[in-house]
Amino acid sequence: MRGLFLSLILLISPLFSQSDTQKAVFDCASGDMKFVASRIWLIEQSAKELTSKKVPYQFVLTVHSACTPLMDQESGEAAIETIQTRLHRLNHTYNVKIEACGIALERFGYDKEDLLPYVSTVQNSITRVIELQNKGYAFIPYH
Repeated sequence: MRGLFLSLILLISPLFSQSDTQKAVFDCASGDMKFVASRIWLIEQSAKELTSKKVPYQFVLTVHSACTPLMDQESGEAAIETIQTRLHRLNHTYNVKIEACGIALERFGYDKEDLLPYVSTVQNSITRVIELQNKGYAFIPYH
């Protein structure tokens, strides 16, 4: 009887436990590169803090609207290149997924080969944010 009780607890307990993984989707639509740079810096600081505390996290940065030019690897603008250096670090050091909106890319005339190599594309950043929120990601807009 005690074995049955223990088995039942082991089967049921995952249903009531919550993941300790901190999940957030940062949604960048701003064209103010000074503001964007400060927000990208905050994503990095958050990742550093969670890493130092050994707290697992999953971060996604969605990029659309006036923020889209950040994805252009041939930008040539100093402010954008500075942000791109930080984006590279976010992706390679902190495993932050960076996703560009396909609608915005088309609107701005960018092709896949124009993008930073570590950026993936999604068809529509709005439906992607909805999907992530429904999976428990905190929504942090940068508009």
